[in-house]
Amino acid sequence: MLTVYRCFIFMLFAMLVGCGGGSSTTPPPEPQPVPVPVIETMTVDLLDYVGSSMRYVQAYSEGYRIPTASELAQFQTVVTNLINQNPQAALEVANSIGFRVLRLIDSGANNNELYCLEEVSLRGQGFYCVDLDSLNSHHVSVPHPLYDSRTNTQSVPVMRDTNARFLSISSTHRCSNAATSACSGTTSVCGDVGPYKVSDVAHNVDSFFYVFGTIIHDSSMSTHTLQLHGCGASTCPANNDNDDILARLSAGTTNNLPSIELVNVVTQEINDEVVGLQQGEAVSCSEVSDDKRLCGTTNTLGRYINGQRDSCQNSATNFVNSRWLHIEQNSNLRRDDGAGDNVTPNTLIQAINDAFEN
Repeated sequence: MLTVYRCFIFMLFAMLVGCGGGSSTTPPPEPQPVPVPVIETMTVDLLDYVGSSMRYVQAYSEGYRIPTASELAQFQTVVTNLINQNPQAALEVANSIGFRVLRLIDSGANNNELYCLEEVSLRGQGFYCVDLDSLNSHHVSVPHPLYDSRTNTQSVPVMRDTNARFLSISSTHRCSNAATSACSGTTSVCGDVGPYKVSDVAHNVDSFFYVFGTIIHDSSMSTHTLQLHGCGASTCPANNDNDDILARLSAGTTNNLPSIELVNVVTQEINDEVVGLQQGEAVSCSEVSDDKRLCGTTNTLGRYINGQRDSCQNSATNFVNSRWLHIEQNSNLRRDDGAGDNVTPNTLIQAINDAFEN
């Protein structure tokens, strides 16, 4: 019994010595450094990606999530860093609000390099690209990629072939969230006539899409925003005859403006492109006419660009030298049918290029 007791005392003593920090104690592991976020590189044809791989929140799905004020403020920091050619700084903030930064090599445009912001989980927050090497500062904007069919895929050749610097594509249907926008204006596109939905980013200011557009506009006095829309057969017929309305262009107003304003110059350039084809014409909301429809007067980004800082509730009033172009297009102008159709997205592209060369 005494022997057992002595063994117990010896074992207890050994344990106490070990707990006392003797030389045999294993040191704690060194803290590991937090990994630095990495910008992903993706080589892809941007046209295929936008049309086939990119995900969109569908109509009436309630899949669009409204961003918080804090997230919108952080997104502003992300975009500012990106356009200031600091994509790594953009990435560090982007991750915290559910975006990743892509270095996108556009294989469909001679491997042109873009930096793009893409949401990690589908919430309808949009897709945004910057071509840091572009010598132009055009911004191609697509608020209704599903409702205005083909405007998402049309935006890629428009960006490429006008050498635009910026691209923004909403990733939600305009009717994907039943909550209503606080901004002025009504519509029947989602059912009964009523306020626009929060998921309609052309009529809402609390969205990443709107924030991107305002920052891009404010970044340079030479930035012009070209927003692509589609209109239906009743307002923009596409019967391949001379009664077609190829496009209805607007600076965000029904006011008549001088012929030198961008809206009227591009309208004339489109008509010069199709003269003699007997396939209709483009019309401007700012020319003398009794037919002024779809003029985008409640578009919040358009209001902002035209000088109205309270763009949610109030219309713009200053359209001199407007850097905003709202383009409603018939189905022919939005698609390339191949041989035999002389009205294609290239008709608009050529008109835009000619307008900016004048």
